[in-house]
Amino acid sequence: MSSRRKNILITGGNFTNQGAYLMLCAAAEQVRAQFQAQPVIAMQTGTERAKRWVGVDSLFSFPRFGVRVWGGSPHRFEKIRHRLPFVVGSEIDAVLDVSGFVFSDEWAHLDLRKRADDLLWWESRGVPTVLMPQAFGPFENPEVVNPTADLLDRCAMVVARDPDSERFLKRIARNGDAARKIDISTDFTTIVSPEHPGRHARSEGGVPIVPNWNIARRAADRGGSEARYLANLVSIVQVVRNAGYEPYGLCHEGGKDANILHQLAERVPGFEIVGGLNGRQSKWLLGKAPFVVSGRFHALVSALSQGVPAYAHGWSHKYRWLAEEYKSTDMILDPYGDPNEIRECLADIGGVVDAHRDALGAIVSVKKDETYNLWRNVGSAIAIA
Repeated sequence: MSSRRKNILITGGNFTNQGAYLMLCAAAEQVRAQFQAQPVIAMQTGTERAKRWVGVDSLFSFPRFGVRVWGGSPHRFEKIRHRLPFVVGSEIDAVLDVSGFVFSDEWAHLDLRKRADDLLWWESRGVPTVLMPQAFGPFENPEVVNPTADLLDRCAMVVARDPDSERFLKRIARNGDAARKIDISTDFTTIVSPEHPGRHARSEGGVPIVPNWNIARRAADRGGSEARYLANLVSIVQVVRNAGYEPYGLCHEGGKDANILHQLAERVPGFEIVGGLNGRQSKWLLGKAPFVVSGRFHALVSALSQGVPAYAHGWSHKYRWLAEEYKSTDMILDPYGDPNEIRECLADIGGVVDAHRDALGAIVSVKKDETYNLWRNVGSAIAIA
């Protein structure tokens, strides 16, 4: 029997979007803990330093450019394996996709056919593939429906993160076998441990305001405007201050979110911005807050999964269902709402936050148990031992 280590490829994660970073960290941790395997990501994703920090190896493959290195039998590398600074395709034992929210009409402008084909390439070589908990749908556009239905046909397991996503998937499943592959689970970053943010720990105890440039970009399609979204955020900062808290801006993704925060800082004197943190460091700050206001899904998960109440600015069904999971539907805010109405919604901010904090403890425990159960199901699907 070969003593070759097991390797599990993680696709869809990255080091730029901190939600994607958290999912990458979560999957890498559990690949080691649950399967005693080595997590691997594409060579072109992130720097070598970033990969070492998370503890992932590189796959020598560049599918975007049509370069895939299969390598034949993995046994051929056994004598020189310790000298190779990468993994080749034939050494991959399973694939876990952590895209988060891609297969939907919302993202029809992306090349979803290409994304699906990259995953199906592994299945065609006998490598089991699982789409980890993510949001799906709605599905009306054939250019979105067809690649997603192909994944349902051939992947070992597809996990929806909410009931709407599950329903959307089942509508496009081509047969009973495909439908039976669909599971449902809470977001799997709930059990990722936070990381101390160094000097940014001085923001501990403040109220993070986390914007999302997608809300601004999609404003016209939802009867709102970028200006109304910014005015909404200004009102929130003012209300939070008037209630005796200290709000600050927390950037959860790159330059476009940072641009919104800088515009906010221009309108609200003394509004500080914290940026440059990875997802685990941001999770530390979110866990130390009295409450959070966020348009970023994984910032909300990071807060709620640590028992911190969160006001949600959402632009898709995944936000509503996350609030439902954590019994926080009364804390969903309209990102394009009238600033005066926002003030009314937050009039009793202290009382609302206190009531939710008391209720969150038991929910947090249940959601973490769901996450561990998810990994057991994933192990059964990929049959790795």
